[in-house]
Amino acid sequence: MMERLAAIVEVFFAFAFVHVTYRALKYFTPLGKWEGAVGVNFTPGVVMIVFTVGVLFLCGRDFEAYGLTLRHWRGNMNLGLFWAIAMIALAGMGLAFTRIHFDASHPHNDMTGRLAGAVFGLVVTILLVFLLRKQRGATIDGGSSGLVWLRVFALLALPLAVAAHYHRPVLKEFLAETWLVLGAGCGEELFYRGYIQSRINEAFGRPFHLMGMDFGIGLVVSSLLFGFLHALNSVDYFRGQYNFAWWYGVQSCFMGLFYGCLREKTGSVVAGAVAHGLTDVWAGVPGLLSKS
Repeated sequence: MMERLAAIVEVFFAFAFVHVTYRALKYFTPLGKWEGAVGVNFTPGVVMIVFTVGVLFLCGRDFEAYGLTLRHWRGNMNLGLFWAIAMIALAGMGLAFTRIHFDASHPHNDMTGRLAGAVFGLVVTILLVFLLRKQRGATIDGGSSGLVWLRVFALLALPLAVAAHYHRPVLKEFLAETWLVLGAGCGEELFYRGYIQSRINEAFGRPFHLMGMDFGIGLVVSSLLFGFLHALNSVDYFRGQYNFAWWYGVQSCFMGLFYGCLREKTGSVVAGAVAHGLTDVWAGVPGLLSKS
């Protein structure tokens, strides 16, 4: 009982500490002001990575048990690529064949768009669990290491080509891609699916079974905190502004379930980091096209 309570307290303290730390860095430091001026957001991801690696190292915890492992990395990267392409294609078809309107002027509190995103997250999570129900390692053999990296770079290069074609600032798009891959892809996956999900599972176990996937309440806790993180995107407690982006939080919670299931199926954060980073990069493509 005490171990479970300690895990819950530790996780919620870690969430608060990490969030306040990178918000303070962005608000009070020249680096944070530079990020705001040029429209990048490296700080959150860097803080999440440093905190996760630092806690695991200082506490003598097993990095592999927390999903920070390169075992089967090639197969996990291919799995992440597969789901990134699948989600990009499904989202593209959804935008093309539905009348869902996304309010670009209020993206965080766009109820219709964010509810559509939540439904999308639920659908891809169900597809993931169903399609991988018979795979124990949930990895995809995709040839040589060079071919794997070539696929990743190709998916990252296409939005840059779109930006160049429509005479958008290519350097700005490159910087945006870099922080999305490092921050959202690596940082959020290491912290939420690596540290938080694993820490809760360590204390509570993974007693539930669904279509060949073992999981515990760590999946739920990490998804809820991931959603709350994004609900805080429109909050500025240093300025006393508390306008929560709850609909954005709902969407992010369901997407967190998807990435959490990838973590449970593979035992690693690699697949989720690849899928997360690439889909966030491609989420900006419609904006490039709409400005043409």
